[in-house]
Amino acid sequence: MDKRYRVVPPLKGIQPASALLDRIYTEIPADRPDHPTCYEGEWLCSHAPCPVRMVRLRVKALFHQHLPQLRCPLCLRTLEFRSWLNIIALQEVPPEAPVEKAGRSPRRKGGSRAVSGKTAKGGR
Repeated sequence: MDKRYRVVPPLKGIQPASALLDRIYTEIPADRPDHPTCYEGEWLCSHAPCPVRMVRLRVKALFHQHLPQLRCPLCLRTLEFRSWLNIIALQEVPPEAPVEKAGRSPRRKGGSRAVSGKTAKGGR
């Protein structure tokens, strides 16, 4: 069975924990960070023999344009920036009820047929 999700706005204010039960949070690539001072992004290590492929970092800084060159934690080569990550909330869309086809209604076997006026009055 296929599940479908829609993007919903984040919850505002203080909410009970039960409000979070029907939501799923995920990260998507973005052109710019969604928070003014706390950024989360992905960097790649392009050195082929290095087993580190992707590094995700949450950085707290005032200006994301001036982040230092980040280095791979294993081989110490410079990491290549891939994208910023933004967190979105998703909610499952309930499955639609099957829609009946528009058109002729199914014929009934035996039973009610249209009765002409002569037979209804006594068969004149």
